[in-house]
Amino acid sequence: MDYVAKGHRAAVFVSTYLALLAVLGLICLLRYLRDAISVAANNHRATRTFWGIGLAAAVTFAVGWGILLGDALAHAYGGRHVVIAPAVTYLISEVGVVMIFGPGAILLGGALVALMLGSRTVLPTWLRWLTLVAGVAGVASPAYFPFFIVEIWGIVIGVWLLAAGGGFKSAVAAQPSA
Repeated sequence: MDYVAKGHRAAVFVSTYLALLAVLGLICLLRYLRDAISVAANNHRATRTFWGIGLAAAVTFAVGWGILLGDALAHAYGGRHVVIAPAVTYLISEVGVVMIFGPGAILLGGALVALMLGSRTVLPTWLRWLTLVAGVAGVASPAYFPFFIVEIWGIVIGVWLLAAGGGFKSAVAAQPSA
């Protein structure tokens, strides 16, 4: 497939940066939530478990996106001189997808379960239960479709964090940066 034949060169590079920006955003969200549950719950085991598994998930997502976008980037840099058999292109793309929806999603699901367990005093009950549902969906994500529940959780937690503002921020502000 020629990713740059019809002016898709910019889209290839924009996609790469958006994927990596999403991973950076996930790391920032995980760090913020880690700091919040660390201060509020004083539960260091849950905090470390959440952070470790979540960071491993983010790294796995970055690797998966790197593999998935590697073929498109090779064509963007090499142009028509890069010739890869369609079966090989498909295999490489699938390896990237497997990294994202396999280990990446499973690890993120585990991190969300740890967040649910460690956030009794931080998150409202309804959001903790939604976090558990999203965590289970993340673990089930090799089936692909459950991962959309994790994405919905991401939107909900983002809106809740923006709306909650003050009290949640004050708990995090008291935490020294690590």
